[in-house]
Amino acid sequence: MEINEISNIGSKIRKERRTLGFSQSELSKKLDISPSYLNLLESGRRTITVPLLIKVGNELGLSLKDLTLESNQRVLSDVMDVLSNEMFEDLDITNQETAEFISSNPNIAKALLTLNDAHKSFKEDMQNRLESMDVNSSVVQSPSRLPVEIVSDFLQDNKNYFHQIELASESIRRQAGLDDGHNIGSGLKLTNYLKEKHHINVQIVPASEELKSVRKFDKEKKLLQLSEMLTYTSRNFHLAYQVAFLESEDIIDTIINTNNIESEEVRPLLKISLLNYFASAILMPYDDFLINAKKNKYDVEILMHHYACSFEQVTHRLTNLQKPGNEGVPFHFLKTDIAGNVSKRFSLSGIHIPRHGGSCPRWNVYIAFLNPGKIHPQISRMPDGKVYFCIARAFEKGIEKHGMPKSFVSIGLGCDVKYAKDLIYSEGMDIENKKLQTPIGVSCRICPRIECQQRAFPPIDKELKLDINFRGTSPYVTL
Repeated sequence: MEINEISNIGSKIRKERRTLGFSQSELSKKLDISPSYLNLLESGRRTITVPLLIKVGNELGLSLKDLTLESNQRVLSDVMDVLSNEMFEDLDITNQETAEFISSNPNIAKALLTLNDAHKSFKEDMQNRLESMDVNSSVVQSPSRLPVEIVSDFLQDNKNYFHQIELASESIRRQAGLDDGHNIGSGLKLTNYLKEKHHINVQIVPASEELKSVRKFDKEKKLLQLSEMLTYTSRNFHLAYQVAFLESEDIIDTIINTNNIESEEVRPLLKISLLNYFASAILMPYDDFLINAKKNKYDVEILMHHYACSFEQVTHRLTNLQKPGNEGVPFHFLKTDIAGNVSKRFSLSGIHIPRHGGSCPRWNVYIAFLNPGKIHPQISRMPDGKVYFCIARAFEKGIEKHGMPKSFVSIGLGCDVKYAKDLIYSEGMDIENKKLQTPIGVSCRICPRIECQQRAFPPIDKELKLDINFRGTSPYVTL
């Protein structure tokens, strides 16, 4: 049996081979094929048999999902979202045409997304400047692609798992005395570790003193200042972050350089993201965390108490559990504010998360704003028939002090419905009952559910026909 090269398997094999440092000759020997045949596979001029595909996956440490069409779904969703713009209406581009193009040209599709990001950023920047422009305004400069999206794509491409960081964090835990299976007194232990190993003093700054930041590190004075207004979970995280900052420079630089990240705007943001990962790994060690997650059926609140971490820290850590041979549930993660601005997104579940916000209001991650603090479970059915099980919780963020501005954010965590039984939040729910499935979409522009009462725009693939004498469940439903 052969697999058609619709999923661009060849380019994925070539990319992973180069990442691992194998030559075509070396990999072909491991696969028992000739270098010339491997070259034909990588260039897309030959189809690949299922047995050989499995063998390739074993040698490169990739799953069949990584090598087949499903791994392109996030790019497909993003491109479909871009093409839903009204400027492309006259081209009559179908979803099938888009899928076929991306399947055979994923890198070109990513290049188009980069151009779209730059275009969108430029438009927004121009609009903001025009609104505040006066006669003495300076020349407008074109911004580059949004760094946050580059970092998001980087984490997605690496499955949000970095083995070097996991190993280094385990070593630090042992040295700091944190390898006792829980985080009791972790703040004091990390404080002592910073003092003993790095000669850095930690100072808790009282609320009565004016401090414009919640965390400040003075390298010359070897002083780390933390506001007493931080919660204990945040304080512990900042301590772990400082340890990571001092001991991970070589590791993080190697990761960034290996992935050819050269932009001076992107590198600092990516470093912060990887330092946050490092801090989470220090507080929630991989193997112990995964064991407890499975034992407690991914009960986020139990994990919060066990590791003295926040809801956001725990749910984010759950997306890191992709160590080859010892994986957790493949989750998706979404963080949004009440206006729908998506600040973090990651998907291993296969669900499509819009690149620039504008998600479906039926998602529980938005419904959670109606009842902050409560965890809302939801069985979601996408237009393509795929079903997901998700939880969401909205909460207030900010310094707990009178007069200090606060904001509400919501976090959604979910997985393919086949993993729902592994999560405590599905207990008592009839997962197979289709009546409990909430129909949702990626965004209105590419969602075909014309009858949805919350539809804001007509779908891109349907001709708009309105009847002034008839009003259906949505303005776009006709007789």
